Amino acid sequence: MAEFISVVIAEDHTLVREGTREILEREPDLQVVGEAARGDLAVELAQRLQPDVVILDMRMPGINGIEAARQITGVAPAARVLIVSAYDDEDYVREALRAGASGYLLKTAPSRELVEAVRAVAAGSTVLQAELSARLARSRLPSQYASDELSPRELDVLRLIARGLANKEVAQDLGISLRTVEGHLHNIFEKFRVNSRTEAVVHAVTHAIVSIEPLAER
Repeated sequence: MAEFISVVIAEDHTLVREGTREILEREPDLQVVGEAARGDLAVELAQRLQPDVVILDMRMPGINGIEAARQITGVAPAARVLIVSAYDDEDYVREALRAGASGYLLKTAPSRELVEAVRAVAAGSTVLQAELSARLARSRLPSQYASDELSPRELDVLRLIARGLANKEVAQDLGISLRTVEGHLHNIFEKFRVNSRTEAVVHAVTHAIVSIEPLAER
């Protein structure tokens, strides 16, 4: 296991970028390995450095945070993207998740919440601030595949993978076999018409089928 979580920060406002770096580097397990003031440069850094986490602002010169997230998931597939934005519109949150972001925080979040979000996404979880998760739930999108089309066990599996658990951990938590978990995931993928765990979680969150556990309750 790595001794620290490597982080790239992409933010076009120098004071905000420096402040974010200072917050993160107070923690012994977090290390900022690169900084960018443009979205396109963030993609280049992610490809070259292959960090654990990339923190992206939503609006930057070059390309915006959503497009940067989409490209980063292609050039650095192991990196997890955390959007830190001034924009709290639920459409931005949905688009960020669909682009491959693993979390979305507002710039009004306390420093401790930022630190915990970086750790959480690095560990494989999808994280949202409580108020953003609530907004997504209130503005539920119509879905051809509603939660009542999933079996109770499929919903259990979906909720656990949304928390970042691996298939083996899901099996242990539910007391079922790994093959059974894989079978449930296959059924979920078929019902949602997706091809991966990440796509399934994004679909479930954006259609309010499951909610992301708020950071404040972790």
